[in-house]
Amino acid sequence: MLLPRDLLLVCHCAVAVATLLPAQNPPPGFTYQTLVDGPLNSATAMAFMPDGRLLITERASGQVRVFENGALRASPWATVAVSSGGSFAEQGLLGIAVDPGFLQNRYVYLFYTVASGSENVIARLEDQGGFGVNATVLTPPNAMPSALYHNGGPMVFGYDGLLYIGTGDALADVNAQDLSSWLGKVLRLQPPNLTVPAGNPFAGSPIWSYGHRNQFGLTIHPDTGGLYQTENGTALMDEVNRIVIGGNYGWPTHEGAESPSDPNTIDPLVVYQPTPAPTGTCFYRGEHWPAGYRNSWFVCDYNMNRLRRLTLDTSGNTVVAQQVFDTLPGAGYGVLSGPDGNLWMLTNDNGGFGADELGRYVHSSEPVPSAQLSSVSNKTLGASITVCVRGATGDLAVSWLSLARLPAAVATVFGDLWVSTDAVLPAMVILGDDRAYQGLSVPNAPTFLGASLHLQGLVVSNTLGLVLTNPSELVIRG
Repeated sequence: MLLPRDLLLVCHCAVAVATLLPAQNPPPGFTYQTLVDGPLNSATAMAFMPDGRLLITERASGQVRVFENGALRASPWATVAVSSGGSFAEQGLLGIAVDPGFLQNRYVYLFYTVASGSENVIARLEDQGGFGVNATVLTPPNAMPSALYHNGGPMVFGYDGLLYIGTGDALADVNAQDLSSWLGKVLRLQPPNLTVPAGNPFAGSPIWSYGHRNQFGLTIHPDTGGLYQTENGTALMDEVNRIVIGGNYGWPTHEGAESPSDPNTIDPLVVYQPTPAPTGTCFYRGEHWPAGYRNSWFVCDYNMNRLRRLTLDTSGNTVVAQQVFDTLPGAGYGVLSGPDGNLWMLTNDNGGFGADELGRYVHSSEPVPSAQLSSVSNKTLGASITVCVRGATGDLAVSWLSLARLPAAVATVFGDLWVSTDAVLPAMVILGDDRAYQGLSVPNAPTFLGASLHLQGLVVSNTLGLVLTNPSELVIRG
């Protein structure tokens, strides 16, 4: 975003929210559930832990909040000292990522502006007793100077287990093309100490791609592992991009697609005019929505209070369709495919940069009870996965895993059995959000790579009796 263009647009949107914003209208079958409205203070990003706890960053306060068992916990998971710069600034606590190997190392990474306001850093915290402790700054001093705007902050782990970070140009566009600067880049770093990994395109450098202006979202394609990004331009053009190794995305020389094409830079997948200011982004990974939504790419339109759905071709290099999925309750900041098989949202109807509301989209086709198996932070091999069973509060769930699925369902008095009980998991009680979560570690055995892991469960329900869930499948990637 850019002052004053974006500040004017933000103020305009704040008025529109109060007077002109249309009612929400998601596609038929979808329901938007408001989970938290008000207590969040300028929230910007989310990440799930293996046990189902949702961590939410508050930009202005520097607090990491916890949503668990259907409620926002009063005490923060952690607090870091930040400079927030004011209501519409882009400084503060901006990004979060849970380590794929969380169940072994308990690590969570934060991107934030230090209290002096002089620089952005990435710190590693440890989850101990339900709280984040032992904050350790891992980035070199002054590697990422900060400005009031254009700080970036999105972070995502790839299938390679490496951490990708989007940075802004800190209001100095020359930084974006300077390969000695970390600003205006996508960085790739090796956890747990964020060292430079082998295979980066510029020897000894964390830079993965460059020529970026102001990034707000990074996400990984569920099938290909490709990296995708949202980027704000000036008053002229906003972009969504597929990020490739060593790619130059043109800023400040180019903005949007070039005609004729510049062979030295990479054109965006889509250019938007007027500028919607795309922010949070994710791919839908769940199994509880209609099959046509699997791998749909979702992008928040900050200026227009919308959630946009994009469809890619099989190569992942072309957007073949897009439409407005829904008009949001306010400006959108974060969107995340959750381990319960639904889409989670951060929005704000009160103005300012950061959300005050947490919501979720569910679909009527989801069976009850239901099961969902997902990876933590994309990598699966040698990493952490989450089992989620939905039922009703007080129900008891027992799940099991197998590397095979039966060729045809076996009819039982409890429902269709699809997954053999090769590994039975401990029973769990379904709590306040009608969901129970269980985190598991996957062995780091290369023979598992590319295999499919299957899950099914049996729920003991006070109202339905004994009921089998749907089967769920997760491809082991790493």
